[in-house]
Amino acid sequence: MRGGSFYSLWPVAPVPYLENMNSKFCGNSLDLWKYDLLTFILTNSEKLSLFYIPMITEPLPKERNMKYITYELGIRNKPLFKLMQSEFAKKYSDINVIKSYFVNQDIHLSILNPDVCEDGSDPIFFCEANRKDYFEQAVQHYRSLVNKTLVFVDPDVGSDVGITRRFRSNRSMYVRKQELIKIKSALRPGDFIGFFQHLGNSNYTIERRLIDLQTCFGSWVLFTGYARIQAGMVFIFNDEATYIDKRKLILEYFRQYDDLKHRDKFIIHEKPPQHGGFSAL
Repeated sequence: MRGGSFYSLWPVAPVPYLENMNSKFCGNSLDLWKYDLLTFILTNSEKLSLFYIPMITEPLPKERNMKYITYELGIRNKPLFKLMQSEFAKKYSDINVIKSYFVNQDIHLSILNPDVCEDGSDPIFFCEANRKDYFEQAVQHYRSLVNKTLVFVDPDVGSDVGITRRFRSNRSMYVRKQELIKIKSALRPGDFIGFFQHLGNSNYTIERRLIDLQTCFGSWVLFTGYARIQAGMVFIFNDEATYIDKRKLILEYFRQYDDLKHRDKFIIHEKPPQHGGFSAL
């Protein structure tokens, strides 16, 4: 860990309304990779904290697709691997399990706790009715933080950049580009945004996706993923130095798994190194 001392960063008020995460996805191989990569970045960055913005939708029965049990990236993180397997076996999952995991890794964590919906009721799951207030609170809370911060937004599917047909009937599963732009406009030097992105439509190429992302968020966008499980993550930066530093870290992360049979399915933005198994874009 490159580490150093942290200022205290306490979680926002308890999150009783977020009792159950979407159990359709929680604990699968995509989650293992997502949380493992976040752990690697956070524990290998100096004084970097995590501001986690969950977008938890109504729980659904587990999907037993093979890709969801293709545990590969992340398996060297034994505590996380064991936790993800345990959670995927459950009917429902509590977000506090994820909170406890990060805290146990000595990662300073803050989780967004939204207020009531527009109709005055307590929000149970993320929904369109409280979307505007939810992300306004996210920006407001981010501005109150004192540490260097990775702001991670965690939708079920991804962003609406390059809108898919599915977006029209499942809007709550997506973060909108304008919401990400508002967070980006508030970023301090050294801070950056990340969000989960399911790769989805095979007709939407990585090349096209990168162009669309850079059109929305600027040149310093890093897209990474593992095509074998259709999982991706997008990182958005406001300064070149942070972009270069975190890109180097992510390359280091993937090199840990260069012995995987399907390393040719690794995805990372820009021209890859001559060795290391990264797929050229």
